[in-house]
Amino acid sequence: MSTVLVFDAGKTGCRVGLWVDGSCVARGEGPGPSGLADPAGVEQALARMAEAEATLETPPGATRPVETIVAGLAGMLSAVEHAPRLRTSLAQRYPGARVVLTSDAITSHAGALAGRAGVVLAAGTGVSVLALSAEGRFHLVDGWGYLLGDAGSGYAIGRAGLDQALRRHDGRGGSEALLARAEARWGQARRIPGLVQGSANPARLVASFARDVFDAAREGDPAARDICEEAAEQLAGSVAAAALGARLGPPVVLATTGGLLHAGAVLTDPLDHHLESLLPGSTRQPAEGDALAGGHLMALRPDLPHHQLLPDRHPQGDVR
Repeated sequence: MSTVLVFDAGKTGCRVGLWVDGSCVARGEGPGPSGLADPAGVEQALARMAEAEATLETPPGATRPVETIVAGLAGMLSAVEHAPRLRTSLAQRYPGARVVLTSDAITSHAGALAGRAGVVLAAGTGVSVLALSAEGRFHLVDGWGYLLGDAGSGYAIGRAGLDQALRRHDGRGGSEALLARAEARWGQARRIPGLVQGSANPARLVASFARDVFDAAREGDPAARDICEEAAEQLAGSVAAAALGARLGPPVVLATTGGLLHAGAVLTDPLDHHLESLLPGSTRQPAEGDALAGGHLMALRPDLPHHQLLPDRHPQGDVR
């Protein structure tokens, strides 16, 4: 008998699930925090988690004290200095509950492969790739955030698309199709920098333009197609680096999470081509479960190798 509350706090959105005696009885969601490394990042993460929890519609009879909290937060394991404050705040919010803090990349891995070994590519606004062996060897690639990394991410694609749009506006080459889409979305090109810089979540705003890049690529725009090809190559390279770092032997099993690959063939076709070149015989499959399911599994299975990656085990932040 157990009651488990799981949070998946990514930069695009914050989701929450409530499990009672092994069954998910309610889910909710809200906006995501901008990042733990940002000023007041801890306070914002806690606020976003509370907002998401407020959207839960718990069935009658399912309300009981929460016994375990699992919180997977973007960037958690590169900002381990914030773990004690987060844990204390959550323990005060849920008296008596066991608190498990981890990265959303780890809960995503646990859910995507149902706790098994392999590689999980989490690609949305940002990108992280986690490889984990049955022996507990792991290697995490990227997840550095949009200012320093996230190669091939929704942000990277949107940023490259905006670059092509603004170059066209300046007369420095670029893409007429992408300029037209940027102005249809946000108005005159000169307004776009102010909108981005004034946004509460600039990375998410820029990443939203990835949809326009995909649409332009489907319609045959050469610049948009090149952006998709470059993103696919970057993603495949990160997957290969993760598999190599964890010493995963062929064939490598890869599961994907996040919304980026919903773009379809315009991105997945070149991705599969590059994966076959770098990791011959590898298989790409949809995730078996999401990060919330992964968090619930971690709450029930302390034997999973994923627990070796918690901030308590890595106080210096050597994984993210």
